[in-house]
Amino acid sequence: ANMAAWRSVSCVFRVKIPETWTLCGMQSQHGRCLSTSAHLCSGQTWRQSYGLPKGKTEYGPLTDLPDWTYADGRPAPMGTRQLKRLKERKELAARIVTLLEEVEEGKQVYVQNLQQEAENVAEKERRRLKPKGKQLLLQKSKQKHK
Repeated sequence: ANMAAWRSVSCVFRVKIPETWTLCGMQSQHGRCLSTSAHLCSGQTWRQSYGLPKGKTEYGPLTDLPDWTYADGRPAPMGTRQLKRLKERKELAARIVTLLEEVEEGKQVYVQNLQQEAENVAEKERRRLKPKGKQLLLQKSKQKHK
């Protein structure tokens, strides 16, 4: 029964420690079962389902707005973490722009390839040998009866 429980954990290490140690209420004869699989943070799925960030401090007014301002209305200087977040967002925006440009370029190349293929088919049709004699007469008569 214990081995089945061990196999159900995605990534398991066995460590030789006293038998009295347990993990998640399971006691093992061979040592402690240690899982390295990722666990969800508290409320992460709920926040994502409502369109909120995974963590509480990823973005939002408490993270993005300054903690204080001067009495005369001047903006407070940006903190180091706020500057870091701003830099990361600018880099992400630049990456998005370059990827969108690559997608647009790919679309244009695809359309050009389709046009080139259509031109090639038309050129092959134009260069194809034309029927003569009886074959031409048969072909014309078939077209009239259609």
